[in-house]
Order: sequence, then structure tokens, then C-alpha cells
Amino acid sequence: MMQFNEYFLMKDEDVLLYVKDKLKYFSQNDNITCKEIGDGNINYVYRISNGKESIILKQAGVHTRSNSSGRILDINRNSREAEILSHYNNVLPNSAPKIIHIDRVMNLFVMEDLKDFLILRDALINGKIYNHLQEQLTDFLVESTLSTADFFMDAFDKKENAAKYVNKELCKISEELVFREPFFNVLNENVFSNELNEFVNDNLYNNKKLQLEAAKLKYEFMNNAQALIHGDLHTGSIFVNENYIKVMDCEFAFYGPIGYDLGTITANFLFAYVYHLNINKDKNYHSFLFNVINDIIRLFKSKFTAKFLNDSNDISVKNDDYIEYYLIDVLKTAFGICGLEILRRTTGCARVKEIESVDNANIRKNIEYMLLNIGIECLSYRERLAISKEEDFMKFIDNIADNINNNG
Repeated sequence: MMQFNEYFLMKDEDVLLYVKDKLKYFSQNDNITCKEIGDGNINYVYRISNGKESIILKQAGVHTRSNSSGRILDINRNSREAEILSHYNNVLPNSAPKIIHIDRVMNLFVMEDLKDFLILRDALINGKIYNHLQEQLTDFLVESTLSTADFFMDAFDKKENAAKYVNKELCKISEELVFREPFFNVLNENVFSNELNEFVNDNLYNNKKLQLEAAKLKYEFMNNAQALIHGDLHTGSIFVNENYIKVMDCEFAFYGPIGYDLGTITANFLFAYVYHLNINKDKNYHSFLFNVINDIIRLFKSKFTAKFLNDSNDISVKNDDYIEYYLIDVLKTAFGICGLEILRRTTGCARVKEIESVDNANIRKNIEYMLLNIGIECLSYRERLAISKEEDFMKFIDNIADNINNNG
């Protein structure tokens, strides 16, 4: 029998042997099956089942799965991801899948199977309404970051954590795909409707002012180790049912700017909003998404302020003026990242289902055009948005959409 005492990339039959040999989760008499279900580009994900119960095994590969980029990745990232998912459950119970097993030799972990949950992106595309989204998402955004930030933990522990969670390879991917590629297309992998070539050339590839804002945010991303952030928080990395959200896929996590996660999740709700504006004329669902996005910003502000006042271990920052200063700085980052996330997912190689699933070429082009305008405006006016009332943000978004629709 295999000892699994030296790393190798497993196949289905190896996973079955591993589960029987190492986990003792199923009975030896169980007829267990294994199916590879991963749809990402950097990990291998398997569902193992005996027909009644199931678990998920996630193993890291050395290369990206397509390997077109030639990137070599740190295979220790999966044990780090499992530790972070456990941290999420410690600071906010039931916010992430439960970790069953971590193997630092085989660079894998095993977790509960969220088979009774839906991927949030798919649920939103299909018009599902969940009234707990705003509360639980903002609880997660505030608790998962501030619990690891300056003023909330011992300064020595915070610095040790920041060193522990350095994530060079995956941060480099973000530095390229989020901050560089929408404006320079160095990898020559940008994809969008041909009719938008002139618009992208004028407003992204040749827009020095917008490129400056992206460069400022890139420098902040690379140097502002405020807190442990998820690093890729989108509606595809969140599972949902009628009672809970569960946050997944935190392999990009590192110590970075707090506003990053708020920006990426806001952008991904905007993908759903713009999709439904163009595909689904149900105004009730438009209103639901409108309110979710406004509430996320509103609740983030109030919960962020309350946690600073109640939980900070440094008396010198329990000061209304300082908290407002700190929060505005976080929001400037968030609105800028929201714009960048929209631009990179609309023009880049990692596009979203809200665009890719649209078969009608003209509607798809309209969605892209609306998103590009929203992304540009969020990035351009991030400082103004940071000091505006939260309800003004979606008015700002609707004004952009209305102007596009009115001008054809």
C-alpha cells in the first residue's frame, strides 16, 4: 500500500487509496467513489462519497493546470489555506467549511462537502433571493480582517502573522492580472467584444490618468500589510443556502489592504446587477441587488466603526476622528479595487459567467460596455465615493447605466 510520505500529484485512484489509508472517515466495507470537480486553474478538487456521506479533498499542484503561463506555484499554499479557513470559523463560527484533515507532505486538506449549498454566483444569476447576505457578508468582511489587524492583536503576533502568510507567487498573479493587464495587455490574453476595441484602446490602453490610479493601488497592494485578507473574494468563492454563507478558496490570502476584499465582492455583486439589467427585466430583482450592494457598504461602515470603538486594544485610536480617517482610507481602496476587478474580469482572461454565459453577442457587448464604464468611473472617482453617503453609490452606478441606455 502507498505510504504517501512523499509528495506527488494524485489521480482519482490515488485519492481513493489515500482516503482509505489515511482518513478512516468511511467504513472499510464502504464502496466509495471519487470524482474530480475542480473548475479553477491552480488546484485539484475531489468529491469522495459512499453514496450517503461525502467529503472534499483539495490538493495543490506545482503548476497552474493549463500551464500556459509557465508559472510555478508554492505547493505549501493548501495547508495555509486550511489554516485560514479554520481561522474564519474561529472568529466567526459557520463562516467557512469545517476542516477535517491537513496533510503538509501531500499538500492537501480535506473539508466538509457543502453539497446542500449553491455557489453564490450561480444563485444570483438564477434570480435567487437571500435576505441574510448583507449581514453575514459584512460580519465576515469586518471580523476576518480587523481581528488580524493593528490595534486588535499584539503587535509582535501581527508582524509574525504577516511574515507567515507571505504569498509571493499568488500575489504576483494578482499584481499582473488585476493591476497591469487591463491597461497594457502584456500577456496578450485580453478578451472582449471586437466592437469595443476602440473604446478599450482610448479608455484603458492609452489612458495615463487611469493607469496612474491603478499604479497607486498596486503599490498599496504590495506594501500595505494592514490585515489578513482573503485576496480573491468573489461570488464564485462563496457558497450559500437559506441560512448561511460559507467562504471558500482563500489560497490568495495574505496580509494586505483591508479594502481589497470589500472592493472585490462589491464588484462581483455589480456583475450580477448589470447582468440582470440587460437580461432580466424583473425590477423586483434589480431592487434586491441594488439594496444588497448599498447595505454591504452601509453595514461595513457601521460595523467597522463599532469594532474599532469596542474591541481595539489601543486607547489612542478609540477616537472618532481617527476612526473616520482610517475608514475613509479603507473605502478609497475598496472603490478603486471594485473598479479594477470589474475592468480585469471584463477584459482579461479570467472572465465571469455573467458575461461568458450570454449567447447573444449584442447583449454580451452591451454588458461589457456598461461594466467597463462602471469600472472606469469607480477607479477614477474612488476618493469622492469614499466620502459620499452609501446610498449615493448605487445612484452613481444607476446614473452610468441610464446614460448608456439613453445614448444607445
